[in-house]
Amino acid sequence: MPKQGNAVNEKCGQPPAANCQTTATSGEGEQQMPFEEVISILGRHEGLLKAPQDREGLEKLRDDDKTPSDAKQALSALLDNKAYFAAFDGAKEGKTDGKISAKDVQKLQERPEMRVYADFKAAQFTDNYVPSDAPPNSPARAMTANDAMRELFRYSESLPKNISLETLQNIADGSEKMDKCPPQLAAAAKFFVQNPDQWQAFSGKDNPTHSVSRDRLCDLASFNVKLSPQERKALDTLDANRDIFFKGGGIKTDKLESIANNKENSKEVRDAANLLAQPNSMLFSMLDNAKHGAGGNFFNKANDRNISTGDLDAFLKKGSNQVAEPPRASMRPVESAQRAMVQGQESQPDPKKEKGGGFTKLLEALSYLTMFIPGIGMAGAAAAAGRMIGTVVGRSVATSATREAVTQAGTQTTRQALSESARQGGREGLKDGVRDAGIDMAKDLGKEGLNRYRDRNEEPAPGNPNLEQPRVWAQS
Repeated sequence: MPKQGNAVNEKCGQPPAANCQTTATSGEGEQQMPFEEVISILGRHEGLLKAPQDREGLEKLRDDDKTPSDAKQALSALLDNKAYFAAFDGAKEGKTDGKISAKDVQKLQERPEMRVYADFKAAQFTDNYVPSDAPPNSPARAMTANDAMRELFRYSESLPKNISLETLQNIADGSEKMDKCPPQLAAAAKFFVQNPDQWQAFSGKDNPTHSVSRDRLCDLASFNVKLSPQERKALDTLDANRDIFFKGGGIKTDKLESIANNKENSKEVRDAANLLAQPNSMLFSMLDNAKHGAGGNFFNKANDRNISTGDLDAFLKKGSNQVAEPPRASMRPVESAQRAMVQGQESQPDPKKEKGGGFTKLLEALSYLTMFIPGIGMAGAAAAAGRMIGTVVGRSVATSATREAVTQAGTQTTRQALSESARQGGREGLKDGVRDAGIDMAKDLGKEGLNRYRDRNEEPAPGNPNLEQPRVWAQS
């Protein structure tokens, strides 16, 4: 392993494992990235190295336009320094094969000195925070609990399924296996580790080992987070102009694009639509799951990218209805940490995956099959679905888990069906209710065709290219 430092160099602001005096140099005498920094950065991008890469593969990855700039720099340092490459190559097995993978990176990150290094850097990030959804060149600031909640929500797809204070410590020191962990997420984890009382207030967990599920964490954030002034204005505009936003049904991205690009609408309406239409809009995601929660259930999807009036009503009723205080400037500025934060904005959150809605998914599959099986219409397929669902739910209705799932479904029709099924032995009422709902839903699904399969999980590009006006940012 290349030589490391072992004391904090206050002058250059480096953590214990990376004294500036021991930084390697290239053949031309130019200063290279410290070995520990290469490990730390590649650890934030483990997803890039899921498959083992030889030197040629690493070069292609470095030269790929989609690779974030900090990862490009780390890969360049790795490729340019034989000692670095050899240390990574033999990290996992102790022997070299000319290939490097995420497992090699993880092995290096688990070393005690590396955990100290990453933890120190995470602390710097909390003091030099730049939001992941703020515009370029935004000034660094001191992170707050509200900021930390926002980043955990935004990057929830990168988090483990269950999160405790111990999990957050592992995220901060780099030992948690994660495909993506930009400085914004490391800072959020470190903030709560430094402020366990804030974590307890947020999660309700006072034991460091007690965890909260990822879905529950998202719900807690949705109803406790204080909005930015821009988000609050957009929410008020949405509520005051329901006739525009909900005309013809729920709010989807394509409708928001149309509203934002329609010059007949007021500037307030267009700006609200613009903000909501941005990829990974936090306000859109919170509204999307406001009624049924981030985990969904058998009858209702989560993250279906379709905001209903019920979602808006639920968010207005349950949300904090507060605006975040103006940010405080960083009191301990560190240039390298601020630079890392700016680069971290390139690693935007992964789209939140659809969950739940097993009933609808079954109908989608049946609507697809009717295109290929002669003699089976939508009504017939829906009736078959009704019989199947009635059988499954009827057999399970006596269990507490099913009762809870049906209760969470939240629709009056479902509650009536359950009550009727209880009176009739748990069969006919539920079967008929599901069958009738299935016919209506199947008709709607048939109209949409196969585009739902092709489009629903596409990764959005940074910024919405379909908007004609400048981007309205969630934060300033």
